[in-house]
Amino acid sequence: MKKLSAILILFVFAFVLHAQDAVTTLAGQALVSGATNGTGTNAVFNDPAAIVVDATGNFFVADSQNDAIRMVTTNGVVTTFAGQLGVAGSANGAGTGAQFNSPSGLAFDNNGNLFVSDTGNSTIREITPTGVVSTFAGIAGSSGFADGAAGGAQFSSPLGLAIAPNGAVYVADSGNHCIRVISGGGVSTFAGSPGIWGSADGVGTNAQFNGPVGLAFDSSTNLFVSDANNDTIRKVTPDGTVSTFAGVAGADGSTDGTLANARFRSPAELVFDKKGNLFVADSLNQTIRKISTNGIVSTVSGVAGIFGAGDGVNGAGRFYNPYGLAIGVDGGLMMTDTYNELVRVVLVPFTLSLQMSGAAQTAVISWDAVIGKNYQVQFKNDLTAAWTNLGATMTATNLNLSATDNATGGSKQRVYRVTVAP
Repeated sequence: MKKLSAILILFVFAFVLHAQDAVTTLAGQALVSGATNGTGTNAVFNDPAAIVVDATGNFFVADSQNDAIRMVTTNGVVTTFAGQLGVAGSANGAGTGAQFNSPSGLAFDNNGNLFVSDTGNSTIREITPTGVVSTFAGIAGSSGFADGAAGGAQFSSPLGLAIAPNGAVYVADSGNHCIRVISGGGVSTFAGSPGIWGSADGVGTNAQFNGPVGLAFDSSTNLFVSDANNDTIRKVTPDGTVSTFAGVAGADGSTDGTLANARFRSPAELVFDKKGNLFVADSLNQTIRKISTNGIVSTVSGVAGIFGAGDGVNGAGRFYNPYGLAIGVDGGLMMTDTYNELVRVVLVPFTLSLQMSGAAQTAVISWDAVIGKNYQVQFKNDLTAAWTNLGATMTATNLNLSATDNATGGSKQRVYRVTVAP
């Protein structure tokens, strides 16, 4: 079976068909919870939540029920970065000398500091690149709502985090149904009515959320929020204006389509890829969704309403409460499959583009690529013919690849496809 193939047909105009996905497990054992470090399936997690990537390509996982932050290398080696596996607490300290209580959200700043939503402690923690943990905002064990100095502020079940270009830390304060911001040593409410849930759009505290989870900034510093209990994706402009970006409040479902017609079911974490597409872990639909830059929502992996743990290509992958998302330095999509206790890789479907030029009808085929993956371009002039390789296999060294066909042979029709080669 060819995996991740995309096809173009030349006949005055071109048809573009989307490829299928591929899902593989990087680390963990399906449906087995525990606290073991190791490589690949020798490692074990306990409800992994958020996942982020550092500048060198290593992934960090909020291993929520193990009360620890784990590190996962690109080849699946899992170690404990901070916290004590299976030991809840609020102690500051270095590495495994520190303690967490159900950490759920993660975000890196530009200096390599890792911020953690320490959900069970109702605090935001900071971990330096050398692993030193401190309490950045909030009071351990004191859940509530209070703006003000970071050390005296209160949060209620903080979840998703996002860091603005100016270094301000934004928090999905889920239990308070609002978005908070930590900047200059103080905490303030950016959007939402503290303690009041709802779905109203508006400016600042005139807007309402219902259990916000994931946060992600786009390139224009608009903040996108997965408003989980409203089953929507919200957009907050830099001046705090909140609007409903995708989905309809109170109308859950799994419909793909335009922003207004799409439906979600308890969306969790969010991440933008390098092209500006927004990916959503649609947790209770057991799927990964994509919101393209032209405002179309599609399901890229998983099947709505069907849970499982299977890897595979061409739609075979299954999930069980997907939660965290991250884009690796190679352009690939990483995820935490929370109830399956796995860290997984999703090779997202790609689309080919075609440019024709010159009297000889030279064709240039282009597509988005994942660095390190091998791609093979193929063609045929007759739909019933066998596929022929167009040149040698190409290994991606950047996020875009292209191939040129200078010999269309005067054919009025030529079909191209690109497959991911072993």
